[in-house]
Amino acid sequence: MREIAYFCAAIWTMTEQLILTVYHHPKWGPLLKPARVEVLANGELVVLETGQASFVEWPGLNQTALDILRLAAGYDDKALMRSYSREKTTTAFLASVQPSVVETYIRPFIERCLLKMVPLLPAAGLALYARGDLKNRTLWPDDRLKVQEEKVSVVFSFVNGPTGLRYTLKVLGEQGKVDLLGATMTVLCQEPAVVVLNKVLYVFEHLDAKKIRPFLTKEHVEVPPASVNTYVKTFVRTCLQHHTVHTEGLDVLSIVPKRQAFLSLESGLDGCPALVVSFGYEGKKYPSDHTRQTIVMVEEQAERTALRWFTTDKVWEQECIGLLTTQGLKQVGANHYALPPVQDEVMMDNTHNLVDWLRAHPEVLETYTIEQHLDKQYYLGEVAVTMTVDARLDWFDVQALVRFGAFEIPFGRFRHHILENRREYVLPDGTLAILPEAWFVHYREVCLFAKTKGDSLVLGKHQFRLAHALDPRVVMPEPMTEALPEAPTTLQALLRPYQKLGFQWLVWLYQHGFGGILADDMGLGKTVQVIALLAYLEQQATTQPSLIVVPTSLVYNWEQELKRFAPQLKVYTYTGIKRLRSKDSGRVFSHSHVVLTTYGILRNDIDWLETCAFHHLILDESQYVKNPDALTYKAVERLRAAFRLALTGTPVENSLMDLWAQFNLLNEHMLGPRAVFKKVYMNPIAKEDKDREAALLALITPFLLRRTKQEVTPELPLLLEETVYCDMSQEQEAVYSKEKNLLRNSLLDEKTWEQAGQASFLTLQGLMRLRLLANHPVMVDSTFRGEAGKFEQVLMRLETLRAAGHKVLVFSAFVRHLKLFAARFEAEGQAYAWLSGSTTPADREKAICRFAEDPDVACFLISLKAGGVGLNLTAADYVFILDPWWNPASEMQALSRAHRIGQDKQVFVYRFLTSQTIEEKIRRLQENKSKLAETFVQSGNPLLHLDKEALLRLVE
Repeated sequence: MREIAYFCAAIWTMTEQLILTVYHHPKWGPLLKPARVEVLANGELVVLETGQASFVEWPGLNQTALDILRLAAGYDDKALMRSYSREKTTTAFLASVQPSVVETYIRPFIERCLLKMVPLLPAAGLALYARGDLKNRTLWPDDRLKVQEEKVSVVFSFVNGPTGLRYTLKVLGEQGKVDLLGATMTVLCQEPAVVVLNKVLYVFEHLDAKKIRPFLTKEHVEVPPASVNTYVKTFVRTCLQHHTVHTEGLDVLSIVPKRQAFLSLESGLDGCPALVVSFGYEGKKYPSDHTRQTIVMVEEQAERTALRWFTTDKVWEQECIGLLTTQGLKQVGANHYALPPVQDEVMMDNTHNLVDWLRAHPEVLETYTIEQHLDKQYYLGEVAVTMTVDARLDWFDVQALVRFGAFEIPFGRFRHHILENRREYVLPDGTLAILPEAWFVHYREVCLFAKTKGDSLVLGKHQFRLAHALDPRVVMPEPMTEALPEAPTTLQALLRPYQKLGFQWLVWLYQHGFGGILADDMGLGKTVQVIALLAYLEQQATTQPSLIVVPTSLVYNWEQELKRFAPQLKVYTYTGIKRLRSKDSGRVFSHSHVVLTTYGILRNDIDWLETCAFHHLILDESQYVKNPDALTYKAVERLRAAFRLALTGTPVENSLMDLWAQFNLLNEHMLGPRAVFKKVYMNPIAKEDKDREAALLALITPFLLRRTKQEVTPELPLLLEETVYCDMSQEQEAVYSKEKNLLRNSLLDEKTWEQAGQASFLTLQGLMRLRLLANHPVMVDSTFRGEAGKFEQVLMRLETLRAAGHKVLVFSAFVRHLKLFAARFEAEGQAYAWLSGSTTPADREKAICRFAEDPDVACFLISLKAGGVGLNLTAADYVFILDPWWNPASEMQALSRAHRIGQDKQVFVYRFLTSQTIEEKIRRLQENKSKLAETFVQSGNPLLHLDKEALLRLVE
């Protein structure tokens, strides 16, 4: 023990000080009271004031001293009167207060204040004096009290003998033993004991001052034999828990306890689930925040009471708690631990997450004994999945078992739980297993696309990526790594590198029995890649024909391309009103390599066509079958084909449901049921869910090949030209044939040739009408209500390019033709630019700027005469020439509008010709470079040098 001298740190007036005194209140007993004193020359202190509220304003007091003064003010007479009496004066209060009120309320309150004040004394800078009572106004240096700052230890000795139990008490301080016998003691607090012994203030933790008082007058205490057992169970046991104890003649033994850590899953005070920690010693639990250092157990024996005591292992307890906190749990109460809250997390999710956490930390399960005190009992053991995948001819057989302790359950039984996001599964013994959260990501696609077969799951052959993810032993076919064939020698075309890869990808699909979508940009040669596949199949000697379904306006174009690139293939065109509609269709088709038909005919003739067996079903412009509820879609579903392909430049036009619809025709069930696809992929992706987007891409990537023009730029020439042949609609063909016959009859009439000028005029007029009818009959007859093949074909391609973000120049020699497109665009709310001979110079510049700068303006309608000079339209990368012109130089002038110096991308040029019309005949003459063609396309007046026979050939 070291003596602490307390000197006032404040600056006082002359010789005044502020001190603390221990004095005995006549009603409340001993307490601490601040006092203002004057220090005389001889060291004597004269008390000037006691317990004034103004003392808090004493200059130079530190915060600790202020805290002591405020605590002392809390139990001055006025403050106590306000709390415990209705009297108006302190005199009346002191006179009327009952001893029971003092004992029950006032004294305990004062001692609570004193227990807060005593630890503050060393740092307060206030001297402490013993005063006695308020009448004593003179204090001497000998009245100064010391504060025992270091803790003192108490040692009890118990000796049991025939005459009873004798015990002694020793107090050991820093300087040795503290003499109790004969000492005076003032008790400030009863328990823990705060006492003044021999002018030293002591604090005795876990000791009642009553236990010290007997030793002020005697050396030991005697307990009669009859009371020994009771004394051992109470007082001796308490002493063992907190102090050093020596015993003789008593059954007291120190033991090494059996210890156990407990983790209980239960509801916290806030109702949320938490893990509650407790520690067990010798079969008894203690909360994790217990402060016991020593635990004493009582064993009742026949004749006497035995005590077994041990010390708790605080290091081990902290290690156990650290195992929780270092693994992510947070302390949320005295003994409660939980995972950090997640925004919008419901209570059930919190429980599931705690169960997941326990399962993910086996070291916790090994350290703690787990208990559950919730309404439901959860399985907390390991969840082990055993999975094998067997590759069959057309599917993958998934055999999977999940082990929950003693239970083995087929994985297929969890399929609906995973799809419905239900994590709780009732085990056979009634406990709830929480399905691992990772399952709902890792196995979601499997459960979406697999079919159940007993306790097994079955995946389609096109789901090889999912099968491989389940069992790495499943070989994943990869088109770019397998040895694939070169283009067939019978193909009359030299494929560009990307087209060769496209052909090999189509062969890869065929070899593995997959359906797929070839979705290259318009102009990159999807048709020739498919024809290369058909030529390859012909070399493989396939016995069944392939069916190609196209829009009506593309039939002739396909005929020409097949004839051009694979003339050895036998093509059967199943169109026209005289087509074969019978059960013999399949037999007739079997003599051909390719059957060509339209979506409309397929829809109408599906009852006959579904009886035919096809090798490949090829859907050109497959966006035509993007509506699963349409009759055409349902007709395609009914077709029998071993392999299926789709060609489109825009696999997604309106929504991802377009993609689902097409893949559902190509690889049935590949993307699951329509409602499930919408819920799992379409809606989340619309909300920019990147995980769902990545999952869908992983599913479709092997079966969709798309190359944009920008990707294959190095392989393309600067200018690519293609002629698109368009079939007339039935209504259009009827009108055109009637007009053609009238002109032919007129040319055959000798009277027409009697005057050269009249023949020239009539012929020019008739040929002009035929050209207009080849474009659209409404340009001649405003009452015409049917469709026109070229018009529909151009619109379809414009929509494809618009959806892909391209810009198109559309040229025509006829302003009225361009107005038909303008009217359609306006009806559909699509922006476009316009330039004709009547456009003013100011509007002309506005139109050019708008087309170049506005991303919503994808189409520029330009008349031949207006677009001849002064245009710089390099924003366009596609050019549509809607009708053949007399002078090829005019066409080249139009091309130069888009393809000129400064153009940084390839330009695709499409010339649209209506087949079986004068347009096609003019084009053929140009290609053959006949004398007639030269005359026809170079002369200012194309009829000057044509004779009767030449004109008749134009209208055959």
